[in-house]
Amino acid sequence: MELTESEFDQYQTDGYVVVEDAISPETVDRVKSRLREYTHGDREPRSFESQLEPRVERGELEVEEGGDAVRKFEGLGMVEEDDVFAELANDETIVSVATQLLGPNLKLLRSATMFKPPNVGSEKGYHQDAAYYPIHPMDHVTVWIALDDATRENGCMNVVPGGHTAGILGHEAVEYDTDIVIPDRDYDADAVAVPMDAGSALFTHCLIPHYTAPNTTDDWRRAMIMAYMRSRSRFSKPEAELPPWVDSVHITGEEFPGCV
Repeated sequence: MELTESEFDQYQTDGYVVVEDAISPETVDRVKSRLREYTHGDREPRSFESQLEPRVERGELEVEEGGDAVRKFEGLGMVEEDDVFAELANDETIVSVATQLLGPNLKLLRSATMFKPPNVGSEKGYHQDAAYYPIHPMDHVTVWIALDDATRENGCMNVVPGGHTAGILGHEAVEYDTDIVIPDRDYDADAVAVPMDAGSALFTHCLIPHYTAPNTTDDWRRAMIMAYMRSRSRFSKPEAELPPWVDSVHITGEEFPGCV
């Protein structure tokens, strides 16, 4: 997969680009089936975290099945322990585009799933992915892979074109310590909704502010997230001060002593 010159320019200027049909329908189905084995079946996550929707956790909302309350999975353990997620992280198209944006030497910084269950999935306020990760330089690429058709009604991604050029902004915690948002900013006039078909992938700069609305439909809006960084990147805090979710998995190219 080769980005066109205009697609590459869009990423540099606007901070995002969509690659349609990035993964096959068969891959989409395989990933969704494996996710459901974890949420509604017998598979137990051993080395990654599961988070429930806040309203369900507070007892304000009931669901028919426990799996319908899962908000997200988070952790590189998804890739390290499960071959289906590992194959997605190493998908030829996804990695090809990431190398065009970052260079030939890549490590995986993050793997996650955002579920947005029907009529349950909550919003995620405006934030920058870079705020979670003490990484230098701040240029890692987040890949948001739609597993269902993502619409304005069920919580598709909204981005602020060019917002990555403002640098890192202040954030504050809301529902959870790990659920942070940019306070006192009104991006509604500048934000652009990015509806996507299942199988398409949104590549975003880690500094672009973005937001997803609640899912007010009867449809799922699941998405896989894979974030890639240069292998020459460095942690900007001592190892003892790194958050527990900050680590790396080698994807392609060379590795370098003293780097991530």
